[in-house]
Amino acid sequence: MTHAPGEDKSKTAAHQKNGAAQPSKGAHKAAVQARLERNQEERNRQTLAGFEWPEGRCKQIAYISPDHHLHELVVGAGGAWQHADLTTLTGAPEATSRFLVGYAWPEEGTKQVTYLGPEGHLYELSVTIGGSWQFTNLTSMAGAPPAIEVTAGYSWSAGRCKQVVFVDEDSHLHELSRGWEKPWKHINLTALTHAPLPASKRMVGYGWEAGQCKQVAYVGQDGHLHELYVEVGARKRWRHVDLSALTDAPEARDLLVGYEWPQGGSKQIAFVGEDDHLHELSLEAGQGWRHVDLSTLTGAPLAGDVLTGYAWPEGQMKQLAYVDQVGRLHELSLEVGRTWQHVDLTALAQAPLTPITAIEGYAWSTGHTKQVAYVGNDGTIREVWIPQGGQWTYADLNELVLSLPGRV
Repeated sequence: MTHAPGEDKSKTAAHQKNGAAQPSKGAHKAAVQARLERNQEERNRQTLAGFEWPEGRCKQIAYISPDHHLHELVVGAGGAWQHADLTTLTGAPEATSRFLVGYAWPEEGTKQVTYLGPEGHLYELSVTIGGSWQFTNLTSMAGAPPAIEVTAGYSWSAGRCKQVVFVDEDSHLHELSRGWEKPWKHINLTALTHAPLPASKRMVGYGWEAGQCKQVAYVGQDGHLHELYVEVGARKRWRHVDLSALTDAPEARDLLVGYEWPQGGSKQIAFVGEDDHLHELSLEAGQGWRHVDLSTLTGAPLAGDVLTGYAWPEGQMKQLAYVDQVGRLHELSLEVGRTWQHVDLTALAQAPLTPITAIEGYAWSTGHTKQVAYVGNDGTIREVWIPQGGQWTYADLNELVLSLPGRV
C-alpha cells in the first residue's frame, strides 16, 4: 500500500515553497495560553460513548453518573430503551474520571467500555451475546504504567485486534492491544515514534481497511495535527507524520474527530481551527492528503467546542455534527458523488436549545438509522436520529428509562 504521507513530495515541496506565514511569538503564546485554558475546561466536561453492536443488533450509550458508576442505555430493533448500572452488575471499581470509550469487537463478538479507575488503572467492562458483563484490569494484564486518562478505544479488523489508547503523567501516548485469542500487550507510542507531545487528552484512534492500517491522531503542543500509524504486518513499525505541515492546514484547536469512510475509500480527520472554521484533512489509498475548509465551502455557522464525525454506510455518506457558538446542533454531510450539504439539526428535530458539552454520532445498521447522542451540563442524555429516507426526531433518553443523569 502507498500510504507514505511523509513521501508526498508535491505537497511537501509546495509547503516549503509557499512558506506560509508563521504566527508572531506573541500570537503563539496567546494561542498556547488559550489551549491551556481549554484543557482546564475539558477536565470538567461530561463525556459519553455511543456505538452500535452488530452482533447484538442494538445500539447503546455508555456514561458515568454522579456516583461514579458506569451506566448503559441500550435499545434493540423495534424495542424500548433499557438501562443498566454496569458497575453494580460487575462489581468493578468506580470511575475516577469523566472520560470513557466504548466500541464493538467483531472478532470475539463483544462490546466493551473502558474507563479510568483507582491508582491510574484502566478497566474494561465487556459482554458477549447471551453472556454476563465482566470486568478486567487492563493495566495489570498488560503490565502498563498508570494512566491519567483514557483517550481512544476501537477495533481493527485488518489486524484482528482491539486497542485502547491512554496518556500517562509525562504526556506520553500508550497503546494497550489484544489480538484474537491473544493476551493484552503494551507499547509506548511516543517513545517508538519520537512524536511531539499532545496539547490535551482529546485524540482519536481508528482503523482504515482500505489502507490496511490503524492510526491515532491528536493536536500537538505546537498546534499542529499529528498522526501515528502502523500498517498490518508483523514487521511493520509505527510512524509519525505532521499533517498540518504536510497540507498547510491552519492551526488547530484541541478538538478533532477521525474515522474511515469505506464508501468513499478514504480516512479523514476533521477539526476546528483557531479561525472557528471546520476543516477536514482526507486521504485516499495511494493518494496525497487533501485539506478543505468546510465552513467556507458550505456557509455553515462558526463552530463552538463540540464535534463528532462518522460514516453512514446505508446513506452512502459521511457527516460531521457540531454545536455552533449559540448552542445549536448542525450537520455537514457528503454523499458519494455529491457535494457537501449543511442542515440545522436543532430545527429539523425540534430539539430544545440546551447547553451541550459532548456529542457522539454513529450509524446503526440494524435500525437503518444514524443518530447523534449528546449530553449537557445538566447531565441529561439526549438524542436526535433519522431513519433512511425519514425525518429527524428528538428524544430525551433519561426520561424514557428514568435512569440517573450523566455525571455533572
